Amino acid sequence: MDAVRELLDDEIHFLSPKRAGQAHRVYRGLREAITAGIIPPGTLLDSSRDLESGYKADRHVVAAALRGLAREGLVHVHHLGARVVDVPMQAALKQTPEFVERAMRQRLADGVYEPGTFLPRTSTIAREFGLATPAFRSAIQPLVHVGYLIGSVSPRGTLVTHDVAEVQPEELLTPAASRSPIPHTRQYAAFGESKTLSDWTGDDRCAVAYGVLRRRLVESGWDFQRALTRPLLL
Repeated sequence: MDAVRELLDDEIHFLSPKRAGQAHRVYRGLREAITAGIIPPGTLLDSSRDLESGYKADRHVVAAALRGLAREGLVHVHHLGARVVDVPMQAALKQTPEFVERAMRQRLADGVYEPGTFLPRTSTIAREFGLATPAFRSAIQPLVHVGYLIGSVSPRGTLVTHDVAEVQPEELLTPAASRSPIPHTRQYAAFGESKTLSDWTGDDRCAVAYGVLRRRLVESGWDFQRALTRPLLL
């Protein structure tokens, strides 16, 4: 199954709903043509002529579609337009940790891997990305860190937590690294006390790791005491 099928919110946030729909259609059309070999590697896609006139879309719509293709490693965007990259380069880009994390986030958002179920064997998914198993495990560590995935010893495997169901898809798709950091000095109040997040995660009343606590606050907008004391839902 193809892991990345739509543009991300940050690629179309400045477009109206109608133009965002256009951008999705341009993206899907170009993506299909590139992956099928109809548009061969090395082709220069001139955004001002070929694409805008061919798809009857304005330059902002086309630019959003090209950003999505560039994120997938299918084109290289420059001042003249976008050039379709060759297959070896596409394969290499799909092996980067950033691509793997985004692809796995997309699968979680799409419900490919449902909350409360185990992922397929790690070695199986690693082969899909052309990676060795240790490299794949390293690439999905951000998803473990924020509590979407958790390792299980018995039975052995990687479990999708029910916390995934409590996060909006657009939030799930955004890597934590791209979000604004929480100031280290910011104080959070609970049980009549105020501490920084780092201090709270060292408190016996904290039920989750720092990354999970931060994600619940920044991405999901949980009440602090609930975020602090609720264990991961397995």
